[in-house]
Amino acid sequence: MTGARRGATGGHKNIGCFMKHVAAGLGAGLLALSLTALPSFAAPSATELFFDTPYLLQVAPGTTLDYRYKHKSTEERLGESFDETMAMDVTADPQDASGRVADVEITRGTRESEAGPFPSMKGNPIALVLLEREVREMAQLTKGSPFYLRNRLREHLASAAVEPASFEFDGRKVEGWRMTMVPFAEDPNRDKLAELVGRRYEFLFSDAVPGGLYSIDVVTPKADGSSNIIETSLTLTGARAPAAKEAGGGTP
Repeated sequence: MTGARRGATGGHKNIGCFMKHVAAGLGAGLLALSLTALPSFAAPSATELFFDTPYLLQVAPGTTLDYRYKHKSTEERLGESFDETMAMDVTADPQDASGRVADVEITRGTRESEAGPFPSMKGNPIALVLLEREVREMAQLTKGSPFYLRNRLREHLASAAVEPASFEFDGRKVEGWRMTMVPFAEDPNRDKLAELVGRRYEFLFSDAVPGGLYSIDVVTPKADGSSNIIETSLTLTGARAPAAKEAGGGTP
């Protein structure tokens, strides 16, 4: 799902409104007509949100999308905790100027690595960076097959629950969609996954944020649910336009 070149790091639910009116005469008829003319609103499916929307086509070539990545584990056996920044550079596809190519630069302290290039595609490739890390981490902790884990994640990404959501971005409230899943809760091999069976994923999407995807939060609770043993988050912190980058500024 990703490729590192240098360094050491590496789902339609309809939201409808049934309107009832009790009235007689012409006025009530006109009211009913006006109400039926109102549009209905439907939530996108998880497949549309994650796989089918070409988010990067709405991003001007030369733009950099900045993300904060945080990984916290409570026990040494679960791996180290760390923070990173991820800068996704979006450029025009050299083979098709209407397309996009994304490269991700990853910085952890003084260490740097890269993921990509990701050619013109649907979805937001920064999600693939996080999910591939998820696969590697779970495979290491459970000694399981990364191919099995990757396929299970992909299946559940296509059938995850979607609901309306509001959140803050760049100092303003935006409307979007929350997509959630617990992909291993009913897995036939859940006994081999130990605490990871409760791992929960939450994605926030909105057309109002650059790149469409605002955040991904992944939590693994203890078996008794008392606290989390692993927490991972990826959050969009801003976008830098080409001119802003040249001037050394932009949204932090």
